[in-house]
Amino acid sequence: MAANEAGALTTFMEEKFVPIAAKIGGQRHLLALRDGIIMIMPLLILGSFAMVIIDFPIPAWAEWMETHGWYWDGGHLDVIMDATFGIMAIIAAFGVASALASSYRKANGDAVDGIPAGILAIAAFFILTQGEGMDSEYLFVALMVGLFVGEIYRLFIQKDWVIKLPETVPLAIARQFTALLPGAAILAFLWLFIAVPMRSTEAHTISNWLNTYLFSWLANVGLSYPATMLGSFLEHLLWCFGIHGAAVVIFPFYEPLWLSAIGTDSIITWPFYENGVWIGGSGATLPVVIYMLLFAKSRLLKDIGRISIVPGLFNINETVTFGLPVVLNPMLMIPYVVTPLVIVTIMYFGTSMGIFPVLDKLIPWTTPVFISGFLAASGGLGDRIMAVVGQIICFAVAFLIWLPFIRAWDKVNVLQEEGIELVE
Repeated sequence: MAANEAGALTTFMEEKFVPIAAKIGGQRHLLALRDGIIMIMPLLILGSFAMVIIDFPIPAWAEWMETHGWYWDGGHLDVIMDATFGIMAIIAAFGVASALASSYRKANGDAVDGIPAGILAIAAFFILTQGEGMDSEYLFVALMVGLFVGEIYRLFIQKDWVIKLPETVPLAIARQFTALLPGAAILAFLWLFIAVPMRSTEAHTISNWLNTYLFSWLANVGLSYPATMLGSFLEHLLWCFGIHGAAVVIFPFYEPLWLSAIGTDSIITWPFYENGVWIGGSGATLPVVIYMLLFAKSRLLKDIGRISIVPGLFNINETVTFGLPVVLNPMLMIPYVVTPLVIVTIMYFGTSMGIFPVLDKLIPWTTPVFISGFLAASGGLGDRIMAVVGQIICFAVAFLIWLPFIRAWDKVNVLQEEGIELVE
């Protein structure tokens, strides 16, 4: 691509695309969904450690765990699983409702207190599910409940439809009475018009109905290869213009789907993307860091390589994205967007053909590549080794895709550091 053409494309994207993407990224409901998901991250990480211990692929270890009552189905570590994965839905409902309510302001300019909205969202969640479940299967319901409760609660607060106590009453007590009217309205509506009528249906609860007739359809779409390719493309395109693509696209739209797919027959899961596609972070940039560390000629790339190698091993790559930079750099935007798409393709079709195992074990997102494939894969030792082989293949392919672009960028920086002007 000629320099003037690249400049025109960058200008067009900055003027037309970036403002729209930035507005979407700042939309309060999407931010609330993102914050709700982020709130359950510590639980997912802690639960993933327990899952790794339970499901470590050594037969002698599994036999010892089962013999001593530590294995699945009533084992000692099930307590940890119930306390982490088992409550993720109610924590998500709380997080979304509290974040959404807190994003609004009252007439006097003060922020709405979101904590009562979060508490009401938990109660609303139990009314709709009738206590049937709290794990990832109910995550969609929890997110929708959080948005509904957050909106209704903030409406009552902003309209000042609340019980007011005398100023002599301690603030801590007065705050609790503030939530009574909106809470009564929210819970009564959900109970009378949704929970009670649903009890006479085959689904029994609205959560079962949604999972059967709506969310299952959304899951089939979102768990497909084309939808995953679209999500990856949009995520990395946004990153190229300095917008956190994962926060705008992946976390609010795809992550709930991919989390709920764990334990099913789906190829696309959250570990598939988090541990299979993000090799060193968004853009699969760890191979680039290796190149810069070992082969770069320019001072800039050498420094970025040294700075980025340790974070890159743990899938943190902002130093690459903003240091090279990839952002607003047409030469590097191409491999940054294309490489993850190729990895998705290799991993998806390799898994569908039975070459690689399904990645459906939640592990910490900072787990280094190759180790992550071994731990995140389903099946026995042989399957887990093939997961690592898949990651090695993807790593090599990513290196080859990035190679001509990073070499060219290295030469550009060498010339600039030598004081040679580049002719456009």
